[in-house]
Amino acid sequence: MTASRADIRAIINALPFVRNHGVELVAIEDGVTQVRMPFDATYSTPPGLFPTAMVGLVGDVAAIAACYAVAPAGHACATLDYTVKNTGLAQGEELLAEGRVLMAGKTVSVGAADVYVVSKGERRPCGTVLATARVYKVKD
Repeated sequence: MTASRADIRAIINALPFVRNHGVELVAIEDGVTQVRMPFDATYSTPPGLFPTAMVGLVGDVAAIAACYAVAPAGHACATLDYTVKNTGLAQGEELLAEGRVLMAGKTVSVGAADVYVVSKGERRPCGTVLATARVYKVKD
């Protein structure tokens, strides 16, 4: 048994770095997630682009949340490391990341996310993230 989807969504969305950047976990299923981040000029590079750091941020959250969704009850996940690769120009109204589990382990899991930029209702790929998560027992 894993943590409930509602609990995972609440925990992820309450993280200070997630809240401060306007990131939101909007969908979670068994090992699959969707995360979005609206454009904010505070976190942009000229001319109005999402920087690689923001592409990585949403991808990391999506990939690790996907791992969390399949972790055993009483356990959580934290990022050990991630890598981000740009695959297109990240210019638009929001970023949308779709995370998935590649390997779910007892102490380490691996997730990935495809990141898209949404502009005028169309989404285009702009990055991909591979993330490693530490799976740990939550203290009571």
